[in-house]
Amino acid sequence: MVMKRRRPQYLVACLVCQGLLLWTVPVFSATIDGFRDLKFGMTQQEVKQLDACATEKECLYELEGKNRYVYPFYQDSAREPVPSHQKPSPRLVRLTIGMGAYTEEWYAKLQMLLERSYTLTHHLTEPEIIAFRSEKQSELTVSYEQSQVLLKIVRRKFGNLVLKVIYQTKTMAKDSQQQLPH
Repeated sequence: MVMKRRRPQYLVACLVCQGLLLWTVPVFSATIDGFRDLKFGMTQQEVKQLDACATEKECLYELEGKNRYVYPFYQDSAREPVPSHQKPSPRLVRLTIGMGAYTEEWYAKLQMLLERSYTLTHHLTEPEIIAFRSEKQSELTVSYEQSQVLLKIVRRKFGNLVLKVIYQTKTMAKDSQQQLPH
């Protein structure tokens, strides 16, 4: 007997809300240790040595047929014992990927790409969308894997919308989770 592969059960139903398309997300978990060869815990010097990184603050990767800038963010690490005359070495804790201009189609495609690997942990709520549309807030955030992966719609200073995907450590994710509406 041949068993057909079944799709995972879904957490939420599809929803179109004021022009922002929300998709369903399969139930499974992922370990997030960075993005491609950028791994959390790397030093600025280690990042700078990667072929994709011109500096420790900017890398370039091809994603979905286009070159996308990836911006590493570092924090001092207190995990290692350091002699009192030295400062701890900043370590990679967050990566922000510029995904270009917002369109409904591009946003929906990014959600589908993320849903293949990550569990949805915060979807857009109607009050968030209303606040964003009335310009009371400048960002909308969908969270995956307890905020370790974020998909953001960001309104820039002159009103144009851009998309960002953020990967971050569990510690950084806890801070992000506290900022999301409950």
